[in-house]
Amino acid sequence: MSVETTKQINETPLVTGNLWHAIWTMSWPLLLTTIANSMVSLTDVKVASLLGSHNQAAVGLAEHIIFMFMVFILSLGVGTTAIVARAFGARDQKEMILAAGQSFAFSVIMGLILSCTAGLCAQYMIGLFTRSQQVFEAARTYLNAYSLVLIPYSVSIIANALFRAIGDSKKPLIVVSTMTAINITLDVLLVVYQWPVKGLGIVGMAWAGLIAALIGATLSLFLVRRSILAPCLGQIWPVHKDILRRLSAIGLPSAFQRLGWTLSVFVVFFILDKCQDSVAALASWTIGMRVESLIYMPLMALSLAVSSIIGQNLGANETDRAIQAGWRVTNIGIIMMVILGFGLFAFAGPVARSMSTDIGTIAYTTSYLRINCLAEPFLALAMVLTGALQGAGDTKSPMWFTIITNWLVRLPLAYFLAIALHLGPEGVWWAMTTSILLQAVLVTWRFHSKAWLTVKV
Repeated sequence: MSVETTKQINETPLVTGNLWHAIWTMSWPLLLTTIANSMVSLTDVKVASLLGSHNQAAVGLAEHIIFMFMVFILSLGVGTTAIVARAFGARDQKEMILAAGQSFAFSVIMGLILSCTAGLCAQYMIGLFTRSQQVFEAARTYLNAYSLVLIPYSVSIIANALFRAIGDSKKPLIVVSTMTAINITLDVLLVVYQWPVKGLGIVGMAWAGLIAALIGATLSLFLVRRSILAPCLGQIWPVHKDILRRLSAIGLPSAFQRLGWTLSVFVVFFILDKCQDSVAALASWTIGMRVESLIYMPLMALSLAVSSIIGQNLGANETDRAIQAGWRVTNIGIIMMVILGFGLFAFAGPVARSMSTDIGTIAYTTSYLRINCLAEPFLALAMVLTGALQGAGDTKSPMWFTIITNWLVRLPLAYFLAIALHLGPEGVWWAMTTSILLQAVLVTWRFHSKAWLTVKV
């Protein structure tokens, strides 16, 4: 370990100094990063709308199937951040480098396995969630090409998790901004202008995402080699079972949490597919989720920021500062979501009309945005404090809260309201809002209990 590297590791601004400054330093690049991510989703939906409502629905369905596989890589990133951030806060160079290297090894293996599995099996799941042959064919075509994205994605997600763990939120911004610019540009060129190949249609969107992911992975490795994390690339082999066990112990509950949410999304697809004008209902859900994602991107940024801050402070035995950071960041999130929620309610109609030309889709999208905006402050509580718990390595509690609120509240209530009471998609929207409120109460109770301070990573 060089003298310069040692000096950089000993500098822990998230642990010392003004806490508000630490929150700001971590949050603003992550805010731009998450906004960039959401811009890709919105562009995909808008470009797909040029190909028809069935393609909008197909993109939403296919990407959620892929996300079901992605959750394992994302959750490995949660484990990586928790362990590496705590080692960095404790100034344990050996632990930090070893955990970082093993995370890369684990992620690449996982990416290869998940990509093969997605390509071979995922398309057979499509027919379970839509009766439309058009949606089925479009989603299957999209999946065949897009499943390969899991391989480069595994590299960039771990690299970004490592940078966040050491308090560097600017490098993930560089990586994601580059990927976003490439993805959007290729979406427009390949699908809208049909250049340089004509007639690609929805496949062009898949290839745009894959090319952007490959470039992002390459850039991530380049930045790692030029950082204090560079020695970790020499720690990829041999496998250290203890590190992999610890990564799995933290990451797997997070994976099951995300998987529980993702599978519940498929049930929502099933319920919406039973509604009258199912294609419009599914398309509106796809649009609504992506528009709303732009609104709650600040919460994603705050959640990621507080995760790193709490991890480093627990490593440095600064428990009071960790607790204070959790509440401060949560309050910021609530204030932001109250303001953004008002804006979302006021402009729901114009936003819906800008994303579709179908009358039914516009109506359902408008109601989605107006009903779900009521839950935004509670979403802030749930998301930010979940990030705080995950930064401490407490991933089991959020897992159970997600399972309870989605599978025991959201889905039964959605089916009852939408199908039994014939409220249609609006019944699903109200069920979503109710489940978010309950989840916020449960996560707040867990954080307030301080039981997460005893979790070992």
